[in-house]
Amino acid sequence: MSPRQEEHIVGGGKIRSVILGMNDGLISTFTLLVGVAAATLAATGNNSIVILTGFAAMVSGAISMGLGEYISSKSEYNYIKNELKKEKAEIELFPEEERTEVFEIFENMGLKGETLNACVDTITSDKQVWLDFLTKSELGLEEPEKPLIGAILTFISFVFGSFLTLFAYFFNLGLISLIQSSIISFTLLFIVGVLKTKITGENKIRSGIEMVIIGIVAFIASYGIGTVLEHLITVV
Repeated sequence: MSPRQEEHIVGGGKIRSVILGMNDGLISTFTLLVGVAAATLAATGNNSIVILTGFAAMVSGAISMGLGEYISSKSEYNYIKNELKKEKAEIELFPEEERTEVFEIFENMGLKGETLNACVDTITSDKQVWLDFLTKSELGLEEPEKPLIGAILTFISFVFGSFLTLFAYFFNLGLISLIQSSIISFTLLFIVGVLKTKITGENKIRSGIEMVIIGIVAFIASYGIGTVLEHLITVV
C-alpha cells in the first residue's frame, strides 16, 4: 500500500498577499468605476473620465495597499525576530531551564521514561534545532517571511486586478464598456474566491459565489449612487 499523500500549503503568506491585493484592486476599482460610469457615460458617452479615474484609483490604491502590507508585515517580522533573539539568549544563559521546558513539552505530549529522555537529548544536542523547537512549540511562531516580498506582491496584484476591471473602458462603447467590465470583474471575483480556499479550506464553489454576490451588491450600490449623482449634475 502506498503511503498517504498529505497536502500542505507552502508560502501561505505570499498567497495571502496576492489574494489580498487582487481582491482589493478588483472591488475598490470596480465599484468606483461603476459609480463614475453611471454618472458620466449616459450623459456624455465618453469613457475618458472613467479611464482617468481608474488610473488614479489604481496607482493610489496600489501604493496604499503595498505600503500598508509592508508596515504590517515589518511590525510582525520585527516582533518574531525579537522573540527568536530572546529565546536564543535564554538557551545560552539558562540551558537547564530551557531543557526543562523541552522536557515538559514532550511530557505533556504523553512521552515517558527512556523515550522522553531520548527525545529531549536529541533536541537539545543541536542549539539551532533546540531554538526552532521552542520557537514553534512554546511560542507558536514560525520564521517570518521578508516584508518587502509581501508588499511587492500586494502592489502588483492590486495593479493587476484594477487594470483588468478598467480594461474594457479603453474601448469607447459607452454603457457596453460598463457591462463588459462588470462581466470581467465578476468572473475574476469568482476566481479569487476559489483561490482563497487554498488557505481557508472552504468549499471552492461556495467561496467563489460569495465573492460574486459581494461584487453584485457593490455594483448595485455604486450604480445607484452614480445614477443619483448623474441626475443631480443634470439638474444643476
